[in-house]
Amino acid sequence: MGNYPLVVLPVSDENLEKIIPIAVDKKIDMVELRIDQFSNLEIDYILEKARFVKKYDLGIIATVRSEREGGTAIPDEERIKIFEAVVEYSDILDIELTSTSINQKVIEIAKDEGKLSLVSYHDFEKTPLEEEIQEIIDKAASLSPDIIKYAFKVNSYEDVSRILCVTAKNKDKKLVAIGMGEEGKITRVAGFFFGSILTYTYIGQSFAPGQIEASKLIEELKFYGLRS
Repeated sequence: MGNYPLVVLPVSDENLEKIIPIAVDKKIDMVELRIDQFSNLEIDYILEKARFVKKYDLGIIATVRSEREGGTAIPDEERIKIFEAVVEYSDILDIELTSTSINQKVIEIAKDEGKLSLVSYHDFEKTPLEEEIQEIIDKAASLSPDIIKYAFKVNSYEDVSRILCVTAKNKDKKLVAIGMGEEGKITRVAGFFFGSILTYTYIGQSFAPGQIEASKLIEELKFYGLRS
């Protein structure tokens, strides 16, 4: 986890066995298991998929995204059970800032197992004002996670500037800064120059608006000297 930037590939269980070898070939660093998108939420099934990914020596971010932030309606009690089971195979557990009833518990699950925690926040409609973004960062930081992620819908180039400027002001923290949408694409590469440490990509079908396809993203990172 020390060599940033890292490229993360979100995946569900669909075509996982085909996609993971391609990810390795494309030099992807980590896989985000979007467990909320799995066709089967039985613990044994989830762990089977996690073990498969781990065989390829890829890092794993495990998340069970809430419905409020683009995921699925899964009871918090079930989400906790999934996190407790999958932490063994994970490097990072990702829980939403808005999941107030369980986010501290998920952070503790990660810490107890010597893994990292990530607190995330998504706004699929807009980029907040600068002071609001700072409030999100401060609120997330109060939970003492290892990483803070925020992803905002970009509706103007001023939104891009705001995201990157706030990120630069908080470079003392480990941040993941993302501008979603076509106009936000630049943040997925330029963010690293302002303090962001991860970027998300796709193979086949994207999980979020504005993601850059894996081969093209790696090429751009190399062009800007961010990858060898």
